[in-house]
Amino acid sequence: MQRRTLLRTCVQAGVLAVGRPLRAQPRPARVVFLNPGESVERGTGPLWRSLGRFMTLAARALDLELEVVYAERDHLLMLRQAEEVARRAAAPDYVVIVNEKMAARQMLESLSRSPAKVLVIHNDLTAEQRRQIGNERQQFGRWIGTAVADNARGGWRLMEELYRQVGQSEPRIIGITGDPNTPVSIERAQGVQQYVDRAGRGRILQLAHGDWSYADGEQKGRVLLARYPDANIIWAANDSMALGALRAVREHASGVRVGGMGGWPDALESIAAGGQAATAAGHNLIGAWAMVLLHDYHHGHDFAEHGGPAQKLDYLFVVHRGNVARYEELLFRQAETLDFRRYSKVAQAGRSRSGRYDFTIERLVSKARGS
Repeated sequence: MQRRTLLRTCVQAGVLAVGRPLRAQPRPARVVFLNPGESVERGTGPLWRSLGRFMTLAARALDLELEVVYAERDHLLMLRQAEEVARRAAAPDYVVIVNEKMAARQMLESLSRSPAKVLVIHNDLTAEQRRQIGNERQQFGRWIGTAVADNARGGWRLMEELYRQVGQSEPRIIGITGDPNTPVSIERAQGVQQYVDRAGRGRILQLAHGDWSYADGEQKGRVLLARYPDANIIWAANDSMALGALRAVREHASGVRVGGMGGWPDALESIAAGGQAATAAGHNLIGAWAMVLLHDYHHGHDFAEHGGPAQKLDYLFVVHRGNVARYEELLFRQAETLDFRRYSKVAQAGRSRSGRYDFTIERLVSKARGS
């Protein structure tokens, strides 16, 4: 059974023409998020549930109606869900999708039969996919935009911190990334490699592909540490694999710094306790940023005028032992106080509306209650 989280609030909103935002009308803006992840924990970490939570908080702050539909990591179910949304007599205004398992084209084709506008988040389309179907607002006119984190910059910043922690020792690096075809996986590894090349010292001993799970990170960590006993850095493309690799480090090695990506609560606890060395945090906020973009579009302020329809958002930042307590307190324990309206070019009347969106986490937490 599909698990759905439904949030309804009131808003002055309106029906949009394809590719162009119109002024608000007296009806709530309805958004459906086809969440590819799991509604309960099954060993791959809390990313998709956390992303849905912050998306819901942003929708509430911006007076949007949000429905989250989980595909339970079953991309075939995800495709059926897209078909179901396309058949709805009462179509939503917007559908938010993820290019999970390279399924964006099929979902866009299904959703082209609906009047809903589509926003892709988190996992961009590959260059080959774009060659086949074009870009936003072209062949699929209702595909109005894409919003992804700058994962290469996140990988760069993570490696910069891990280099700082190993000091003058020659960095000897093991990497564990996701599958070899997913843009998120590829870009995170590219950012790490770019930093190593720029630093002019250290080398990546091996980059292994994993399945994003704790168990796989542990298994890969054990094999790679046995193969490279002189390694002093392990980085993983998400925190679940990093925490699994950390267990392998504790059993078979010492003096190895382990970094991950995501900023999940269990990783933050490990960092605070002196376990995991660092994480590139903020991936779970991409859905919240999507809500800001859709809110502004719906109210006649097209985000394409501020960075284009394809938005690569450079907001990921590194959490380490020195700043983990403040980050955890403000982003998780005080999450209900976060004011996502401050990013909207519509909601913040009187402020400059020019330029790109400033989706920095520092700006978000700096105004949280009690900070």
